[in-house]
Amino acid sequence: MVREPLLVLSLVWSSLVVASTSAAATPNGFAEKIQPFIEAHCVGCHGPDSQKAGLRLDTLSPDLNDQGASTQWTHVYDKLLSGEMPPKNRPRPSQQDAQGVVEFLRGQLHTASLQQQQMNGRVVVRRLNGTEYQNTLQDLLGTRVPLKEMLPEDNSAFGFDNVSKVLDLSSTHLLRYQEAAGAAITSVVPIHPPIPFSDRRTGLEMSKKGPNFQQTLGRSCKLQGEALIVYSKLPRYGLCSTGFAPTAGRYRVKMSVCAVGGEGKPIPVGLMTVEQSGRESPVLKDVREIPHCKPQVIELEFDLQRRQAFVVNLLTTWDSREFKKPIDEYTGPGLLVEWMSMEGPIDAFPPPSYNTLFAGVPLKARSVVKAEAERARVPTIAPDRSAQSWHSDPLEPASSDPRKDADRLIRDFLPRAFRRPVNKEVADFYVGRVLRKLDEKYSFYDAMQYGYKLALCSPDSLFLIDSPANTPDASGRLTSTLLDDYSLAQRLSYFLCSTSPDSELLAAATRNELSRPAVLHAQVERLLNSPGAARFTKNFAGQWLDLRKIDATIPDPKLFPDFDALLLWSMPLETEKFFEEVLRKDLSLLEFVESDWSMINQRLAEVYGIPGVSGAAFQKVKLPPGSHRGGVMTQASVLKVTADGTRTSPVLRGRWVLERIVGKPPAPPPPDVPAIEPDIRGATTIRQQLDKHRNTPACASCHIHIDPPGFALETFDPIGNWRDFYRVTVKSNRGNVQLKNLNGRPVYRGLDVETGGVTPDGKVFGGIDDYKKILLNDKDQLARNLAQKLLVYSTGAEIQFADREVVEKIVASVRARNYGFRSLIHEVVQSRVFLNK
Repeated sequence: MVREPLLVLSLVWSSLVVASTSAAATPNGFAEKIQPFIEAHCVGCHGPDSQKAGLRLDTLSPDLNDQGASTQWTHVYDKLLSGEMPPKNRPRPSQQDAQGVVEFLRGQLHTASLQQQQMNGRVVVRRLNGTEYQNTLQDLLGTRVPLKEMLPEDNSAFGFDNVSKVLDLSSTHLLRYQEAAGAAITSVVPIHPPIPFSDRRTGLEMSKKGPNFQQTLGRSCKLQGEALIVYSKLPRYGLCSTGFAPTAGRYRVKMSVCAVGGEGKPIPVGLMTVEQSGRESPVLKDVREIPHCKPQVIELEFDLQRRQAFVVNLLTTWDSREFKKPIDEYTGPGLLVEWMSMEGPIDAFPPPSYNTLFAGVPLKARSVVKAEAERARVPTIAPDRSAQSWHSDPLEPASSDPRKDADRLIRDFLPRAFRRPVNKEVADFYVGRVLRKLDEKYSFYDAMQYGYKLALCSPDSLFLIDSPANTPDASGRLTSTLLDDYSLAQRLSYFLCSTSPDSELLAAATRNELSRPAVLHAQVERLLNSPGAARFTKNFAGQWLDLRKIDATIPDPKLFPDFDALLLWSMPLETEKFFEEVLRKDLSLLEFVESDWSMINQRLAEVYGIPGVSGAAFQKVKLPPGSHRGGVMTQASVLKVTADGTRTSPVLRGRWVLERIVGKPPAPPPPDVPAIEPDIRGATTIRQQLDKHRNTPACASCHIHIDPPGFALETFDPIGNWRDFYRVTVKSNRGNVQLKNLNGRPVYRGLDVETGGVTPDGKVFGGIDDYKKILLNDKDQLARNLAQKLLVYSTGAEIQFADREVVEKIVASVRARNYGFRSLIHEVVQSRVFLNK
């Protein structure tokens, strides 16, 4: 029997509750092994009179099938293993007693965790997050319509937004997913036949058509005959742009341009789009280097939405408005634009996306479809009909045999939408729902939209429901949690490409070959070498290293006048290209901590003080001795996302390093303890202020771990510059900061930066170079951290106790291969954790 999709959704969520319940069980030997140890060494801090960190052990349930109790006992195990419990200022148990308790807890926690996984699997069900749903529908339908902005923002857990535990489904979620599905479906149906659009304007014409453009002429730009020469970034109210696209599509843009002035060098320019409303700032899409020569024609193709225009603009910090002489005497670098043109749309008609849903069905004006259905007089559609008229009477699919076409199209669509074969009963259900709408006098187009939306918002499409290869037994328990090949295909594809499996993956699943290690290895290689792997960089590295937050803060222009749009554009690209280089060449994951190279362009080289790098294009550059760069921690992107735009904080950066690189995040304060602000009167430096925290008992246990990596990075400012002192805007006797392109805005020297520190285990370091060496002393922990993050991201579930032995096997394997990052991904995919439900 086929159930209604909404009913199935409720049943899916009900299964979560059922799967989480089990009979209470106290491990054999608990009373003899654990309770005496707890009473002797732990209840003084975690008993009836005191519950430090909110933990009470004398009454903690020994039932390890209880999620809360298991979490607490895991915490106890970790503290005992690290030697942090009991604290060093309290009587210590013998090594033999402590080791016995640790071994007993390890065995019992592992057994309980593994039993839970064998009964229910690690991940029962997971909703596609906004990014995955957008990618899935765009790839499935061949549409470019943005959908993620229509969906509620996803929560994150354990560093990622694809973790099942926080991907809930409210009525609002379901409504928004339906709206997004509807937008995707309608986007594949063109509103009208191609209406050729062509716009060409000279620099002079641009200056006349741009609103308030006259305010910039003579200050940041000038006219030279029909050409426009731009010397500074143009404001929103006067842009060097094409006309606005009358309809969405792909357009061919041409411009006759060259660089002028300066030192005869090329100039980087931003390629942007802007909305006709004028309320939004232009959106940077790419950067192109314009050569210094005679004007030459550059041709581009751009996807534009209706009422969007293409814009070319400078991205630099310099400002010719500070030039006090006539603009004709200015000799600095600039961009000369003779003319710009745009024509299109250049897409095929009907677009390929139309055939993904309506192959073989002709397009007709809605008025024609209605007249034919009512057997009325069919209106004549003029061949030169205007776009406005078409928007009032758009095209729509017009079937001559609606029931037959509906049956054919729905049955063809469902396996693609559900990412696996669909049996006749399920297909009959969806076809029947569409036929019922036709019986209710819905138009063919409306009935098909209903059917497609129903499928795209069904559990089979909206959720990743991992199916085991073997069916459950009579009691409903799993006989094996090994994934079937179709579930494995979708897990692999969403891991590496953030979208549904392609035809080759599904074909391997159909042949039941994907689960073979050699075939799985080959498919991982294929996907990592495919264009889709760029999404792995964007979504995994973007969250692991917080690159998604690159626009969250705007550096204070008074303190950092050397920050500009070109630097902002370059920052995340360096880290992404660095990540991709390590992955592509199977370089050691230790390169993320320390490397003698990076992927930079001229703008970043200027910030890093690296000579000999020119152009906006990124290139692999060997770092000079003493550069203090190498690895991701000292890249400008990371240094920006770990600052607030004005100041740096050793606490923020220290916590980031512990969470993202080391894999030993500091414990959050107990929920019933408010944030403590020590009295920092008299403290003039950051180190003095944090010493006040370190001397406060409630703060010391965390700050002893957080502060060292934070101070190791304190010699870098919020935009990635190396510094020996802080910048301030108040004049002092320390003098000015000597920077290029300050445009007359002075920045002054503040206090000197305090460097160095001591790690919790007593290792002294003088700066970031020394601290990196300390981190590299424990290579296994760096690999362990990254293996855990890859397992969380790839499966959508947190690391459970039974997973720890899998992590250790992965670490041991990659250790023998110089900790290769690509090898690590292969080990993750071949692991028990990845291959099972």
